[in-house]
Amino acid sequence: MIPTGNSIIGIGTDLVDISRIKYIVERHKDRFLNKVFTQAERDHCMSLGAPWPSLAARFAAKEAVSKAFGTGIGAELELSSIGVVTDERGAPSIVLDEKGEKLLRERGGSRVLISLTHTASLAQAFAVIQ
Repeated sequence: MIPTGNSIIGIGTDLVDISRIKYIVERHKDRFLNKVFTQAERDHCMSLGAPWPSLAARFAAKEAVSKAFGTGIGAELELSSIGVVTDERGAPSIVLDEKGEKLLRERGGSRVLISLTHTASLAQAFAVIQ
């Protein structure tokens, strides 16, 4: 539930083909994983029997958050600036690096909310900046 009195600064969404992420990881291996995902994300996803849906959902989250900021991925925000962590119940949340936190403050935000989902072939993320 979103507490009352918090304004929405930005929203973003993204949809990713899971097989595309699998292909890129198989082709570029650690180079892609290290450039795009935080260590915590790599550890979590690669510990799963099938890491591809979780990697794709996290990739979608990074894109959705960058869209919510209105910057896209580039000079102001890198893919690795945005991390997805899960709590003990599996609920996802966003962790930003210094660059991301600076952008959040500049935009007047206090937090980034995220929702992730996937089917057998697609992963989607929806982000809200408050």
